[in-house]
Amino acid sequence: METLSVHPRPRPVLLTVLCVLTFIGSGFGVFGNLMAIFASPFLEFLQPSIFEEAFSHLGNNPGDQFIKQALDMGVLVLDNFLGITLSKFIFYALSLVGAIMMFQMKKIGFYLYIVAQVGFLFIGPVFLGWNLFVSMALLFSGFFSVLFIALYAIHLKHMS
Repeated sequence: METLSVHPRPRPVLLTVLCVLTFIGSGFGVFGNLMAIFASPFLEFLQPSIFEEAFSHLGNNPGDQFIKQALDMGVLVLDNFLGITLSKFIFYALSLVGAIMMFQMKKIGFYLYIVAQVGFLFIGPVFLGWNLFVSMALLFSGFFSVLFIALYAIHLKHMS
């Protein structure tokens, strides 16, 4: 005779901690990017002359060239603001759904989380191109994405 357990397997503590950290980070990301989407029409009030004046004060030394690249990046971000924030909103929401599903011990949540994390890595190059700032952001965010994916992957054997 086969017995069925009425007690589900307990969720590992590290998985709970990872899910809570993802809830917090992705929750703030969803909320912040949703607010940014609603605020995007007000970006028209920013005058391009702000950047033009800053560019006019720059010289040719390495420090000024670095600042020029940062200002160019700022212009690109403003030009692509709605696309960037909408993409980030979608990927944060997908990450949040994945974490909720993993918290419920469902394996599909892990795969949704991976799709979201990989998607995040493409936002910068797609909207801003390749440059020093995008490369630095990819290294930093890629490190944490790989770390969290690896830590979640350890717990796949507990999920159904």
